[in-house]
Amino acid sequence: MIKNINIKNYKSILDTSFHLSPFTLLIGANGTGKSNFFQFLKAVSEVLNDRPFNLPKHINYNSLEQEYIFTDEKQRILKLINQQDDQHSETLHFNFQIDNESDVMNFDEIKKNIRYKQHPLISILRNVSIFSLNPENAGRQEDLVSNPVVLEEGSGVVQVLDALKTGDREDLFDKIEYTLSQFISEIEKLSFLPNKNVKQLQVREKFISTPVPVSQLSDGVKLALILITIVFQERPPSLICIEEIDRGLHPRLFGKIVELCFNMANRDNMPQIIATTHNPYLIDQFKDNEDAIVISEKIEGKTFFTSLNERLANIKPGEEPLGELWYSGYVGGIPH
Repeated sequence: MIKNINIKNYKSILDTSFHLSPFTLLIGANGTGKSNFFQFLKAVSEVLNDRPFNLPKHINYNSLEQEYIFTDEKQRILKLINQQDDQHSETLHFNFQIDNESDVMNFDEIKKNIRYKQHPLISILRNVSIFSLNPENAGRQEDLVSNPVVLEEGSGVVQVLDALKTGDREDLFDKIEYTLSQFISEIEKLSFLPNKNVKQLQVREKFISTPVPVSQLSDGVKLALILITIVFQERPPSLICIEEIDRGLHPRLFGKIVELCFNMANRDNMPQIIATTHNPYLIDQFKDNEDAIVISEKIEGKTFFTSLNERLANIKPGEEPLGELWYSGYVGGIPH
């Protein structure tokens, strides 16, 4: 798990450090840098997978070096350093430093190093997905393919579930079905509309005599199904980033979706989850987990990330819900 991140010079993020939890909620006004942070994680993933990438510097500080430091729960360290003055002259070249060793390697050297392939932080960062989920994708027909995964807009759920059900990982299908039934108590069973090469999902609901196509369910149920499938698919991302996790959810389901994410992310060998929201009622669900909320703010053109716990230490709130404290401006992270 990534526990701490220090980012120096990426887009609007000039120099900031902050803590991540197994499930982290990122809040703040529009345009403060939340999407830049997700783009940063994806760009670092591209670097570590030796694919073309773009890690632009802050427009006002193009001459400064870039340095990105990741630390896990066992204090293992991965540091990426770019000291080029002009990033437009050629492809950027990052040097790497692992743990507390003084050796600094370039990318060609580190690719040949067996410790590079085995380092836990590199394994996590090579497998990052940024999801902007469209609930409708859970209810659509899908052609069957080999080795399916859930894509970043939420398609592929039907393909993944069919592969699990008909392959040798029916245990994962059963886990997804059970978790969904715990989330929506009326749902008893997942199945497929009969078809050979094209599949569509349906559910069996309590007190309903015939199966109901998933396309007819609410966006909240579809969103939950996509999220559960992402986490429990055979090859899930190591780091799951979700834009607007509350999209389509009824407020009464906020507590369930937060509990679901905490339960999944806190299990051994399960993905780490980072999600964004602008909804104060979702923030309310993090009572007693305030350390899992990170506030994004932009000050004089520079993005900073601060833990909610740090802000709460500097004020004396009453009994107001966390969402009200944020919405009212007591802890920052609101539009100016």
